[in-house]
Amino acid sequence: MKKVLSTVAALALVAGVASNAMALDKPGRASEVPTTTAPRVPTPTAPGVALWSVAGQWVLAGALIGGGMGDGPGGADVQGLHDNTDAWYIYSFKILPVLQVNDKISMKGELRFADRCVYGTSCGSDSGSRDMDIKHVYMEWMSPIGKTRFGRTPAGGWGPKFMNNGAQGDRIMLWPNMPDNWGALLFTQKISEKDSTTPGISDGDVDFYYIDFNYKANFGKTIAAVIGKRTADNTAINDSLIETQLWVTGTYKFGNFGVMYEWNQAFGDGAPEPGNTSEADASGTGIMVDLNYQMDDWTFGGLFFYMTGDDDPTDNDVESLFGSKGVGNDYNPYQILTGDYMGLLQGDKSSGGTHDALFRDPANKAGAAGVISLGGYVKYAVSPKLSVNAVIGYAGADEEPDGYEDDYGIEFGVGAAYKIMDNLSYNAHFAFLSTGDYWDQGGTMDTEDVYLIAHALSMKF
Repeated sequence: MKKVLSTVAALALVAGVASNAMALDKPGRASEVPTTTAPRVPTPTAPGVALWSVAGQWVLAGALIGGGMGDGPGGADVQGLHDNTDAWYIYSFKILPVLQVNDKISMKGELRFADRCVYGTSCGSDSGSRDMDIKHVYMEWMSPIGKTRFGRTPAGGWGPKFMNNGAQGDRIMLWPNMPDNWGALLFTQKISEKDSTTPGISDGDVDFYYIDFNYKANFGKTIAAVIGKRTADNTAINDSLIETQLWVTGTYKFGNFGVMYEWNQAFGDGAPEPGNTSEADASGTGIMVDLNYQMDDWTFGGLFFYMTGDDDPTDNDVESLFGSKGVGNDYNPYQILTGDYMGLLQGDKSSGGTHDALFRDPANKAGAAGVISLGGYVKYAVSPKLSVNAVIGYAGADEEPDGYEDDYGIEFGVGAAYKIMDNLSYNAHFAFLSTGDYWDQGGTMDTEDVYLIAHALSMKF
């Protein structure tokens, strides 16, 4: 694997092409982009006068996959299980309303009138309907001690999204007043409430706790957080379980040189591994580093990410942070290894085949393989409206199962984005994965290379 990593690093440095221009620069991402277009918050004209403001986004996206799972859409078939080429169109439409009640109180939300609906399917509760989904609805109050938020709020990705997923959560949140350049966030989230279904029974309640402190300097912002997840009565240990992690992230700019990083470290107790009835020792690690340099209309960058694997998922030492979910569902530096449509390293794609080989095969320890990835990217702004980009990236296992190779594959991609007008943009992308030998599962399966062609028309207001 060291030889492969060295080759990829050399290619990225010499050719100046590679990885995550697609995800970190969203106009170049050729897929349905769940961009948050925050609405302008109106200013009340008089006491007691409530004002409305609405923002939103419409996306129509199409994809053709040579080596798809034919289910979802989502998943990549690098084992040749399905002799087919998948193609489809999807569309999404969301609005983000704000009701400004007064200068201290506002109501906010997100409504999805279509959420990744596939052309030719009902995308509703019956064939003649389209269901609306209220993703978020919450109140914000600028209290004397700081900003507060209550309700069904945005949840998930807290930083660069390397280890997290955009979601919804029932939260009580506080951004307390802090000295200049300093900030903090505290919240609690109810994940599961058993009393509402079985009165007087709290066993199995799951709560999430979060506290961070952050500092903003003239070169960027740093955030350090501690999180805890408490299960009131874990059935395996017959007692309460608290799982904890330390999170640190930073985004900096030093002249033309930029740095973004994220570090996730599990510590303390973990959920017991199969066959155990006591708390596990958790020690998983996840790291992501993105370095970039801007030179006139060019941007060059390198990307590294790593998630620990576990060579023995039954010894009750939880060393893997990869688990059964992989990297964050919204973290898309690549279009095949990650991405909305194929996402080999993400746990939200189709079951079966390669997905099971990576996430659902505890007997062969494949679910704890982890990942180590190195790549690079380049972007060129041809004009204020047109940009082109290229990417290359390698990924392999941190702790491959016995008899397996560690090579997931090398991905190559090119893309372009065009701004048709201020509110309307179009992007397109081609990606190819030279499939690694990990997926032959110790010589028991065939492997084949796969490719993706995708494009999207996006309108926001």
